[in-house]
Amino acid sequence: MCRHLAFLGPESPLRDLLVAPPHSLFRQSWAPRRQRYGTVNADGFGVGWYAPGDPVPARYRRAGPVW
Repeated sequence: MCRHLAFLGPESPLRDLLVAPPHSLFRQSWAPRRQRYGTVNADGFGVGWYAPGDPVPARYRRAGPVW
């Protein structure tokens, strides 16, 4: 299952958005509650953002799990 997160607001560390919340995307990747088969989602992940003054989005992508 794909999961997406969008954030529009003041600068914030990725940890505050992806890891810290009780139902974070990080937690959902290794402890999903509503998954039919398997117990982990060891798929790739990515993060994208716009740097001030740059119209081209920056990207960080990996094929391995977020953990």
